[in-house]
Amino acid sequence: MRLEASTLALLPRRGSGEDAGYLQVAPLLVVERDEDFGVNVGAPLRLRLWGGNGGWVRREDWDSLSDFGQVVRALKLGSDHAPLGVWVGALERYSLLSAHLVRRYSNRMNPDYHPAGAFLTGWAAPFYVEAFTSDVLGARLMGAEVEVDVEHALFGRPRQRQRYTVSLSAVWPGAGRCALRPCCWVWCSWPLDALRCTRLHSLLER
Repeated sequence: MRLEASTLALLPRRGSGEDAGYLQVAPLLVVERDEDFGVNVGAPLRLRLWGGNGGWVRREDWDSLSDFGQVVRALKLGSDHAPLGVWVGALERYSLLSAHLVRRYSNRMNPDYHPAGAFLTGWAAPFYVEAFTSDVLGARLMGAEVEVDVEHALFGRPRQRQRYTVSLSAVWPGAGRCALRPCCWVWCSWPLDALRCTRLHSLLER
């Protein structure tokens, strides 16, 4: 368990509002077990020192259902080597698998919006699946990508998986139409086995 404290000052835009000062207190509880399980819970409480509107606690931090997602700072089930893994918490510079549709996305850029995002990964040869949502308590940005290991599908288990892949990704932004984008990729096996070096072909782009 840990308790952190700091000060925070919010300055208004020119010609609107007033400045406000807060004392930020963040109680934390961290539990870890090997590399397959870990949980970090605790949310920052911003206590008003001067200015602002409302009571002693900053109202904008807790005025929607999604804001209660900030209580879960991080929840990890599974690992990179497990057939199934789940992560819940803040998304910082997140990319959906091959990053065709979602690249370096952050879900807490708005200081008044504090959702908990989540992503799930699954591996069952020759398929690899990754799905995510930017807000587990609200219908915001969601997406998924399915990747097929072509070498495994055609010739059996390779010495290095995911060298030659075909993938299909889709994203739903919560409003409007769904974006769909299938692509084909090859991984370079020399001199760096884990380097994705060449994009072969884009079949459809919208």
